[in-house]
Amino acid sequence: IVGEHNLFWDPFTLAAHATDATDWRLHLPIAVVCPAEEAQVPPLLQAIAALGLKAIPRGGGTGLTGGAVPVASDCVMINTEKLNRIGAIQQTTFEQAEGGALTLATIELEAGVITEDAMQAAEAAGLVFATDPTSAWACTIGGNIAENAGGKRAVLWGTAIDNLIRFRIAVPGGR
Repeated sequence: IVGEHNLFWDPFTLAAHATDATDWRLHLPIAVVCPAEEAQVPPLLQAIAALGLKAIPRGGGTGLTGGAVPVASDCVMINTEKLNRIGAIQQTTFEQAEGGALTLATIELEAGVITEDAMQAAEAAGLVFATDPTSAWACTIGGNIAENAGGKRAVLWGTAIDNLIRFRIAVPGGR
């Protein structure tokens, strides 16, 4: 599905993916898989499930809640670092329930986009990317959403989830 060059089971890669910033170490993953396109993720999840294994997504590994730590001995880590495409900033109009319309600047980001890169894309357009966790230099958009990251700007503009308009997610079984 992803090609042999995107599948790793060497000791160094497995050890590097056994924990996140928590440094909790419960199990080594069986393998690390790095999809290069979003379309690879659903069939990858299907294949992992067919093998009776569990899949855990992982971005920058900066999380502090253990969300990317293998909690069982039969886990495959799906590393999202190659899913790093940043779409163009667009003006999108939304109809409001109470009537009228609201136009907002939106940007489409893949799960592996480094948060600081998204912040720089917004800044280049004279805008502010609302989510600004301390680890912005290393954390990813997918992790920001999974952990509902905020940062100091959350007081003004909310957390990652507060700033989502829509998202695509692949779920176990490959849907």
